[in-house]
Amino acid sequence: MDFVADLPIPERLRDPLRAALRGQTAAWPEPLSEDELRALTEHGVVPLVYATAHLPQLRAEAIRATVSEQLRADDLGAVLDALAARGVEALLMKGTALAYQVYAEPALRPRGDTDLLIASDAVATVREVMQELGFTVQVTSGDEHGVRQTLFTRAPGMVYDVHWAATNIPLLDALLQFGQLRRDAVPVPALGLHALALAPVDALLLACIHRVAHHHDSDRLIWLVDIALLRDRMSPAEHQRFWRLAADARVAGICSRSIELASSWMSRPPHDLAPDWLTAEELARHEPSMALLDRDITHGALMVASLRALPWGARLTRLRQLAFPPPAFMRQSFGASSPLTLPWWYLYRGARGVLRLFRRAAR
Repeated sequence: MDFVADLPIPERLRDPLRAALRGQTAAWPEPLSEDELRALTEHGVVPLVYATAHLPQLRAEAIRATVSEQLRADDLGAVLDALAARGVEALLMKGTALAYQVYAEPALRPRGDTDLLIASDAVATVREVMQELGFTVQVTSGDEHGVRQTLFTRAPGMVYDVHWAATNIPLLDALLQFGQLRRDAVPVPALGLHALALAPVDALLLACIHRVAHHHDSDRLIWLVDIALLRDRMSPAEHQRFWRLAADARVAGICSRSIELASSWMSRPPHDLAPDWLTAEELARHEPSMALLDRDITHGALMVASLRALPWGARLTRLRQLAFPPPAFMRQSFGASSPLTLPWWYLYRGARGVLRLFRRAAR
């Protein structure tokens, strides 16, 4: 079952697409329809398809990805140098890191922004540095347990998503702590002296969790390609460590789901799966994170699961922050230019939020 914003891969494209993801040539139907082009674009696989098929309709997008890659790499090197000059270590994660770690060419891995992970005590310094470099800072809702990232934008295509937690899900807070990730980080020489990325085991954990925890078990293909390519490069010892971390953090189930989908689309034979490395007792253990695989789960149910993962004091803090975000956020979100209208916008947002609790999170 596909699950990318109601945008499945059309049936007639599935076989040639699987071949393209394996790096093989195949006969593609031509011309592609607008819906088919949109599906390939939204799934993030246009450059991968063009690399094997050279379909004329994909040429412009593939060239755009190649041209913009060097511009983004140069910009990223300058940003990392500026952060390092102020004593900030930033770890590359997700798309940009993987583009340089597991893909034959970085331009084959499309992404809309560059994800950086920093220590929580470096947030203020990073904000200052990015503003000094000319970036515009997005105002956040103030939900410190649910929004632990900020967007910085400069020129088109120069967008940085700076995180001070690897995920925004309190249920997963025990996993992927910055200190441990920094100790195991690996250099990315192509992006400069200060470029560090998550180690393969940590990158795979994040890739498996991200598509479930933040995107409701999305079948977006480029995320599945990431997972398969990471696994291809891992040693048996790394696979063992991956499953040990997943079991200890109670996320083995959602990792198994992600790996199953990735192996299917990438035509990989089963190998180094959870039963190969974990005991029957560990495999049968209850994992609260499995609730995130429920595609009918509501926003309310997700909120309850998230709050249960927090101590009581933090629960109350989060509820207060959700109900009363900063005035700057309200003005940005609703265009509330007059302070006199703010109370009404808070009421409107609160009522809308209550209704949202009863809706499916995956829509």
